[in-house]
Amino acid sequence: MKRINLLTISICCYLLLSATLQASTIYVSSQQEFDNAHDNAAMNDSIIWENGSYADIYMDISKDDLFISAASLGNTVFTGDSRVEITGDHITLRGFQYLNGDVGTRDVLSIRGSHILITQINIRAYRSYKYLRVRESSQYVDITYCNFENRLNLDDQNILSILVHETNPGYHKIQYCSFKNFDGSGNDLGIEPIRIGLSTQANRISRTLVEYCYFTQCNGDGEIISSKASQNVYRFNTFEDNPLAELVLRHGSEAIVYGNFFLQGKGGVRVREGQNHYIYNNYFYDLRDRPIFLQNESSDPLADINIAFNTILNSAEVRLGGDGSNPPTNVVFANNIFAMPMESIFEDATGMETWIGNMSEGSLGISRPSNGLTNLNPELERNSEGFFGLSSFSPAIDAAIVGYKELPSFEGIADIDSDISSDLMGQARPASIDQKDLGCNEFPHDILIQPMVTEENTGPHYNTSMLTSLESTSVVVEDLIQIHPNPVSDELHISINSPKRMDLTISIFNMEGKFVDTLVTRKNFFGEGTLSKNMAHLPVGLYTIRASGKIQEEQVEHIQSLKLIKVE
Repeated sequence: MKRINLLTISICCYLLLSATLQASTIYVSSQQEFDNAHDNAAMNDSIIWENGSYADIYMDISKDDLFISAASLGNTVFTGDSRVEITGDHITLRGFQYLNGDVGTRDVLSIRGSHILITQINIRAYRSYKYLRVRESSQYVDITYCNFENRLNLDDQNILSILVHETNPGYHKIQYCSFKNFDGSGNDLGIEPIRIGLSTQANRISRTLVEYCYFTQCNGDGEIISSKASQNVYRFNTFEDNPLAELVLRHGSEAIVYGNFFLQGKGGVRVREGQNHYIYNNYFYDLRDRPIFLQNESSDPLADINIAFNTILNSAEVRLGGDGSNPPTNVVFANNIFAMPMESIFEDATGMETWIGNMSEGSLGISRPSNGLTNLNPELERNSEGFFGLSSFSPAIDAAIVGYKELPSFEGIADIDSDISSDLMGQARPASIDQKDLGCNEFPHDILIQPMVTEENTGPHYNTSMLTSLESTSVVVEDLIQIHPNPVSDELHISINSPKRMDLTISIFNMEGKFVDTLVTRKNFFGEGTLSKNMAHLPVGLYTIRASGKIQEEQVEHIQSLKLIKVE
């Protein structure tokens, strides 16, 4: 009886939703057309802006489950007093440029909804309060392949701001974005490219992930990233040519800084406050002020700071925070390489540091500890791209020593390398600690040591320095697939119709917007076909099936979304 009731309820839900299972597409080219399209939109509809330049457009997105995109990526340009406010959930905003505008003391993009995707957006040469702000009430906001550049006003406000709820982590992601060319004097001017949290939110758990991003010429504040909440992860980023700024763990605890390149600039990582921070597997080179700076602060003194498997070369001193009344405590340096210092390697030792398995070459600058910091040339070699790795005769090979902490795992952030099973380039390290190499790279270097993230492979997939795209990708919303039965209990049949050869992906997401599984991946698919997938393992509920097919030679992307009801 219970089974029948559940099935009946599910079918009723299906009938109520059937009008919206097949999404509509509305093309717009004015404020009035957008407002009408939004007000009349049903679940899963798409609103597509025609190519062109538009002034003073305000997109107030309050409905849920909408896909809002430029007709061609980068070829819809908003200027003047143009801005967006998103209070709905399950929204995708894609492919727009915001250029040379002025929104006064408001944000260009303001987000209060959850399960939001902001992608392929370029904001450049605007006057605003912030470029993008995610409010405390939001969760699961993904910001991908965007460029943030050159805000014109030098007011004391950051560029991308993530605010943190008192009890609910945000689980936000900033991925494959570029941040560049912010003028200013550094110091405390206030134009941080990214700020996560506030000083009053230091004890709140954010769990924001910043990965595969590129930062250059970010001079609007001394802090490129200002981390002011707890349990954030900063990994696989490139910080290059930032003469006035560095990554700063300002407030909060349990930050992870892992697998980044810090190159040619003021500094690498400044740790001002908090406990249980981790700086692992990073490459520091040519930093003229300090590669790592542990501060001596009374407000929230540093404790339990873990620094391991880093390579620090051709840089100024690592500052250890010994000068003052509140020195850092329980600081562990493990299995790092320090070489080619500009002058000395360290300054301001507290005398309480723990040294495990480190190797240094050059003037130390402090009294050498009795153990854990060996004075020995690591025998490095420069590769074809100008980056240093271990030579075949390096004494750093198989020289790691136990005693360092593993990285913590945070629910909601995947693939944290807790036991340092990979090196900087993602090359596998041996499982046994005494077979791991010192520094950030494992020998032999099967993957060439160089930044994975560059200006060329981050930001939107169009030319952000020009008004319109040189290689635009058109977005066509149409029927690629049909699914039956719907509702489904076990076997789902997917009929595919591709009039041209395309790279096709079909995925399923739950109603929280979380990825569940990839159902189909086909390269160079053409014609018609039907395949079956067993859905018996899925919990009862409502899901979204998303199909995306790219026709490369035409720079066209076909998209479609359908709702699927799973019953017992």
